[in-house]
Amino acid sequence: MSKILYQSAVAFAACFFFSITFNTPKRELVFCGFTGALGWFIYCIVVHGFNGDPVTGSFFGALALTASCRFLSHIRQAPSTIYLIPGILPLVPGSQIYNTMYGILDGDMVYSYTQGVLTAKLAGVIALGVMIILSLPYACFNFIRKN
Repeated sequence: MSKILYQSAVAFAACFFFSITFNTPKRELVFCGFTGALGWFIYCIVVHGFNGDPVTGSFFGALALTASCRFLSHIRQAPSTIYLIPGILPLVPGSQIYNTMYGILDGDMVYSYTQGVLTAKLAGVIALGVMIILSLPYACFNFIRKN
């Protein structure tokens, strides 16, 4: 569990500093880091805690991440993309993309094919998770009334 918390803290830092790069308002930086840490935490819980595969973990991580972005969007009166774009960063399948290209350049087509399919699956479930939550009506996320 301490490994998962450590990785979530690193995901928080990565999303926090990534947000600075994209000139996010300073009052929103902590929340951007929180969304990334939450998505990665859910991913790790599914993959390591429930012995799931990375595709399932990415799906549930994207669901939790996007739901928190929509909720923060309502509470903080800011666009949800401010939180979503940096928050999705830890879930992006960068190493699989790298491995796909490495297999192609090395001439190992079986390896590059398996990595390419895994990359497509991961990217697809992340997009599906984001799309499911963003298609919900905004009223689902305003259960805390603002004065």
